[in-house]
Amino acid sequence: MFDCFAHLQRRSPESLYWVSPLEGAEGYFITTQFQHQPIRMYSGHEVVIFSKERSTYYWMPGAEHDATGAVALGSYQVEAELPEPGKTVRLRLEKRHPTAFVLVGQGDASAGPTQRIHARKLLDWIINEELHELAHDSLNFQLQWLRSGGSREQVASVMADGAVASSCRNISLRLDTALGLLEDALTATGTQGAR
Repeated sequence: MFDCFAHLQRRSPESLYWVSPLEGAEGYFITTQFQHQPIRMYSGHEVVIFSKERSTYYWMPGAEHDATGAVALGSYQVEAELPEPGKTVRLRLEKRHPTAFVLVGQGDASAGPTQRIHARKLLDWIINEELHELAHDSLNFQLQWLRSGGSREQVASVMADGAVASSCRNISLRLDTALGLLEDALTATGTQGAR
């Protein structure tokens, strides 16, 4: 599941604009809001950092257990502990909406206080369901782009070399359906363009 997500995020970051690779932490990503229905309520309270092997969630300053507490709108500079011992990343986040953060910077913090946020292990089934939703969202983004008259070449470049198709196929009926619809739409727009 991770490979499917990673291919889509790298080739089409605009389709998953709320997920970013971490600078200085190869193979790690951060998501600043959640798509999987049972964890959507945590958007605006937590962020998740994950890799192929590990996933952790972090309460943002003011958040408490079960998506309670008060995380005010505004800017946050945080230092997040990675699951690897002794490794941290610095992040600048803005809460512009009650249910979402925006990652506005990584690396050394600008002037102002930095708060430490601590890693809490995220259960494997939860991150797998979230990755499934992210992959589905990205595939649907490509399909909607084609259907709305977007560039076929742009979508074809996402699907080039078969890496996305091979990593996303046979995971679930839902992903297979989205992938099939996208492949059919690419074939149809290619045929129309050849006329």
